Amino acid sequence: MQRIKLTIEYVGTNFCGWQSQKNGNSVQDAVERALGKYFDCDFVRIYAAGRTDVGVHAKGQVAHFTTDKEVNPYKLCLGVNLALPESVAITNAEIVDDRFDARFSAVSKTYRYRIYVSPVRKPTLDVNHTQVYKSLDVAEMKRCAELFIGEHDFAAFQNTGSNLKGTVRKINFFDVEQHDDGRIYFTVNGSAFLYNQVRNMCGLLAEVGKGKYNINDVKNALDGIRLKFKTMPAKGLTLEAVYY
Repeated sequence: MQRIKLTIEYVGTNFCGWQSQKNGNSVQDAVERALGKYFDCDFVRIYAAGRTDVGVHAKGQVAHFTTDKEVNPYKLCLGVNLALPESVAITNAEIVDDRFDARFSAVSKTYRYRIYVSPVRKPTLDVNHTQVYKSLDVAEMKRCAELFIGEHDFAAFQNTGSNLKGTVRKINFFDVEQHDDGRIYFTVNGSAFLYNQVRNMCGLLAEVGKGKYNINDVKNALDGIRLKFKTMPAKGLTLEAVYY
């Protein structure tokens, strides 16, 4: 038996998320069917580092599967990609130790949330950015983002619908980066995240940038006080990498 580690890139716009669902078109289904065609079977079950929600993208999703067939990783990438939709691709495959587990061996994940500031819509950015119409106070957002670093109870940043136990999570870094063309990137790395936690942290920072909230409000949110702000749209979020 061989265990194969896959790195998968996808645009999540037309998918119901990563995880297979009875009445939805998931990324997992697309990859499993493509692997099935490559190995001449119905499908090959794969196990991912984590789920991405409907509309969320990935540059570095990781999954694994086992097979009793000999695998050439390079040929696997080429062959499976032929059977995948244009919005999904296997960017790397490698043979790994049979103790490797895409989910349980992971030590951290990096997500990036992208926005662009413009009074008019920009179609080429709309695929993986969220539009904000007026300028934001980036310096203040950077100051507030630093508060998220470390171990905190993020209960006020979790949307309903999660079945995870406990709300304490550790953020290793949280960067806010501004580009000259109006794009702003929020990049966050952590060992694990609550349901919609990243999109909610970015949503609160966006309100800080608009002047609605300040650094004391962010501190209050970390103390469990729920503030009124919108969860940022899914299309701006990308799973950049999983680390092992």
